[in-house]
Amino acid sequence: MNELENLRCRIDAIDKELIAVFEKRMATVHDIAKYKIANNLPILNQGREEAIISKVSESIKNKEYTDSAIDFIKDIMKISKKYQEKLILEQK
Repeated sequence: MNELENLRCRIDAIDKELIAVFEKRMATVHDIAKYKIANNLPILNQGREEAIISKVSESIKNKEYTDSAIDFIKDIMKISKKYQEKLILEQK
């Protein structure tokens, strides 16, 4: 196996871990959506999103990745809100 194939195998293993964590996150998003439905709360909580982004900026070790990490977490939050919208629409 050449170096590129080895690196790709590492990426594949990391992707597998990311998907497992993503599934855990989405299961929690599902629970949050149920709570919001039961308590008539909006999907968007701008303050919470800003706090998450701030935490990402503070916690990232390699500052070279800060902008990408922020984009990553914003994309995850966008996916989460879209999923919550779907769940809420299904309740109507």
